[in-house]
Amino acid sequence: MKVKRHILLYFFAAPWNVLVAWPIVLLIRLLWGKDLKWETPPPYSLKKGGGGGPCLTCQIMYGSFPVTPGTFPKGWYIHKKSKRPWGGTTLGHGIFYGPDGRCISDRWTSVQAHEHVHVEQYEVSMLKSFIVGMVSGIVLFTLGHFVAAIATFLGIWATGYLMMGVAGWLTALLRGEEAYWGSTHEESARSQDKHLSEVK
Repeated sequence: MKVKRHILLYFFAAPWNVLVAWPIVLLIRLLWGKDLKWETPPPYSLKKGGGGGPCLTCQIMYGSFPVTPGTFPKGWYIHKKSKRPWGGTTLGHGIFYGPDGRCISDRWTSVQAHEHVHVEQYEVSMLKSFIVGMVSGIVLFTLGHFVAAIATFLGIWATGYLMMGVAGWLTALLRGEEAYWGSTHEESARSQDKHLSEVK
């Protein structure tokens, strides 16, 4: 099972998963969702499937508050340009899909492939923030600042995914692009999902 190979990645991703990703997916399922389940992508290759480890997922239902057109906050999950719900959102090892984002059949949809590219990006960002936080903490510890060392390590580690997103959005803005669609992690996922969704 893929989770066995990802056990260390789940450790490195633990702060964000426990504090943000899984509680939000569970809350969305409770309020507006259905089909809460662990979703494991097929083995990773450009011909066989998506990346990233197994994720806790749910699907927002038709007619629920997030996908019913109206004045914000009603309809917050509807794409402004198309007036249709988003396909899905990745929060780490947690994903919530719009009403059409995940197929009931065995076919791996392009939305699922896209979101699991983000899961792989998330795993990289959390491992990176763990390493940077650890090195920063060690430096502060050797200087005699024990409390600052622990706080710095935990702060950098816990916010790794957030830092990746914010840096991507700001970089896109500085290039003169739209923050979300021009961010490198979104561009990368869009370029890969066409290949990854060929899985059956």
